[in-house]
Amino acid sequence: MNEEIFLNNLCNIFNKEDIRTELEYKEKYRNDWSTDFDSNPIAIVFPKESDQLANVIKLCNEFNYPIVGSGGRTGLSGGASALSNELIVSFEKMDKILDFDEISNTVLCQPGLITANLHSFADDKDLYYPVDFSSVGSSQIGGNIATNAGGIRVIKYGSTAKYVSGIEVVTGDGKSLSMDDMLVKNATGPDLKNFFIASEGIFGLMTSCRMQLIKKPKETSVILLGFNKISSLDEIMKLVLNFDLEAAEFFTNNSLFQVNNEFEHVKIDHLDNNYFVILEYCVDNKFSGVLEKIYDSKLVDEVLISSNNSQKDSIWDYRMLISESISRKSPIKFDIAVPIKNTTKLIYELESFFNNNDKFELVLFGHVGDGNLHINILKNKNYSIEDIYKLEKKVHSLVLELNGTLSAEHGIGANKLKSFMSYEENAKLDLLKNLKNHFDPMWILNPGKLIEK
Repeated sequence: MNEEIFLNNLCNIFNKEDIRTELEYKEKYRNDWSTDFDSNPIAIVFPKESDQLANVIKLCNEFNYPIVGSGGRTGLSGGASALSNELIVSFEKMDKILDFDEISNTVLCQPGLITANLHSFADDKDLYYPVDFSSVGSSQIGGNIATNAGGIRVIKYGSTAKYVSGIEVVTGDGKSLSMDDMLVKNATGPDLKNFFIASEGIFGLMTSCRMQLIKKPKETSVILLGFNKISSLDEIMKLVLNFDLEAAEFFTNNSLFQVNNEFEHVKIDHLDNNYFVILEYCVDNKFSGVLEKIYDSKLVDEVLISSNNSQKDSIWDYRMLISESISRKSPIKFDIAVPIKNTTKLIYELESFFNNNDKFELVLFGHVGDGNLHINILKNKNYSIEDIYKLEKKVHSLVLELNGTLSAEHGIGANKLKSFMSYEENAKLDLLKNLKNHFDPMWILNPGKLIEK
């Protein structure tokens, strides 16, 4: 009866077409790109303005009904997944650019704005939004902020947090909170918006955000380096990291093999090397001297330099299509990071482990310039749930032994909650719980994610 009353009250907030209870909608919106949780959300609602969102949260407080915020659902940690019968709030109809300030070059937008659309808007203004990754065509700005998304250009430009100049949220108790004063300097206490960045929506749901655009970068070139000894990676990075790199990406022969098998339009003639690095760099930054040192030192076995934009795009296809090439195989995914100096050691240890394991296959790639690796495990044969548990424990142990983190850019979500709670310092966990109690005293926002009671 409570569910029926609750749904009837939703009808006072939304038009009929913005409340969906059909099975096809539940199956589409109940999960992100990670584990398929077999949940049964009560409904999916599509707010178009901040007042609707505030009224939804107030209603859920009244009925003590849990909420899951849903963006592009491109995360890999279950952060946007419903775990039981929550109400899913989709932001896909809150996707507008509301204002552009030509003095500060900031864009006020709704949280459902697709990342690629912000890229296009910036380009039209002869400006640049540098946060870039393979899912820009479907990820949303609000979700990027909620996980502090990184991507391929963190090495030079940093993560999403660097470009958030202001946000407005509705907290878990239904109160609106604005942290968008457009001030360059403000020494009146901590910057409160930082509590909500990377918080996975457990403190409040965003109604708007102000994003900083920057000047366009100078002309760039792209180079593909192929080599057979993993020890070469350390030496290559020592030579290049002091330069003004736009991106530094790593992938293995098996990653390239997956792309080659899955995409007929991608012509790959570079399968003879064990490892590859893509570097994007400014044409006028004296990088040619570094390339000569790399080549003369015999660190690499193959060098391919782009001579036009078409070749740049072709080289980037090798890297950007890896995730899509293995998506049908439902890989076990790890989004981890270690100090840059430990990256090579981690790769060596991972390969040593999987070379002696016929139940799983390693597909490894990532952002080598910032120590973030995407570990993808394909399931071969005769594996058990216990084997997967041991595998996860092994990967987590290796990462933590090398002073790494279990999540680099996809958050903790539901998938990593137990591991996070077991290794994180009690003081930090206590602080997160206190913040949760303050902003969301009923614990209705995104339950089972990032922190638990």
